[in-house]
Amino acid sequence: MDLGTVAFIAAIAGGFGAFLALGWKLESGDPVLEKVIDAIVSNFLDERRFSISDMEQATGLNRDTIRKALRRLERAGIITKRDSGWYRIKDPLVFLTERDYERAVRITKDDNILYGAYQNPYLPRLYLLLVYLIVAIDITFVVLTYISYTMGWPSPALANWAIKILPKGDEHLLVPFLLFLLGMGIIFVDFIDNVIKAWARERYSVVVGEKSGISFDKALADELSGRIRRGQIRDVDLDISLFQKIINYFRSVPLGDVKVVYRVGKEEEKVEVFKNMPFPRELFYVIRSVQLGSLGWRKRHAKTLLYWRSRGMPVVSG
Repeated sequence: MDLGTVAFIAAIAGGFGAFLALGWKLESGDPVLEKVIDAIVSNFLDERRFSISDMEQATGLNRDTIRKALRRLERAGIITKRDSGWYRIKDPLVFLTERDYERAVRITKDDNILYGAYQNPYLPRLYLLLVYLIVAIDITFVVLTYISYTMGWPSPALANWAIKILPKGDEHLLVPFLLFLLGMGIIFVDFIDNVIKAWARERYSVVVGEKSGISFDKALADELSGRIRRGQIRDVDLDISLFQKIINYFRSVPLGDVKVVYRVGKEEEKVEVFKNMPFPRELFYVIRSVQLGSLGWRKRHAKTLLYWRSRGMPVVSG
């Protein structure tokens, strides 16, 4: 085995080890962050905003330590900093972008948003996953070409073909060319993935407010025109298919369908199904609690969800 192959294998092993170390670091506990999250859940969950002075009184920590913890929660999308210096809390079950969260608050007339997320666009349209075949083919080609060049296996013809398309057939440019192909493949797939997710944000968002009920998009670039007021809700049901259960074994965020039966007029009833929603069981309880006017369960589970979203401590799901 030549020196180039050894260096290539060492680079892969080093990158894998770095990712493992980073994952261990992210999953390790942070007592300061735990204390800040405890203070938020205990004192400011319903008020939805606080200042650093409020956190100093609630935690007893100094300002610099609090600011570092709050910046981490900002990056996790749990809180946002306002121009006035106040921090605003997003409910632990709000997974909306800041722009869509502002839109939801505006449309619901500053209602307390209990849940906000997007229906997953991939599962009902498995053909969208074909985009990931591009990067799989790209990686396969790069690996086989490099092996063909260094070891002549399974045939040197693949490496020779790749070298012919290089400027002046310079074989010293093969490795940089393969790394370029690998990088461009990843960038292209990431771009397409962002386009699909942006389309889902414009077409499949669902918002549940404490007083406004359920609001959802019905068309592209909709303004949450679909509306189910809390007094209209007749029944809510949770449905997680066998396929979703299998997928959920490999996901940190479970997905499922939530069906809402609501009354239109005096006699007519309609059904709305929100498909592949993140944390479907929690969405079920949110809608049920809005229907019954009882929201006490939020504080019981808010801390666990905040820990999970901030990676502030290891969380084992039940």
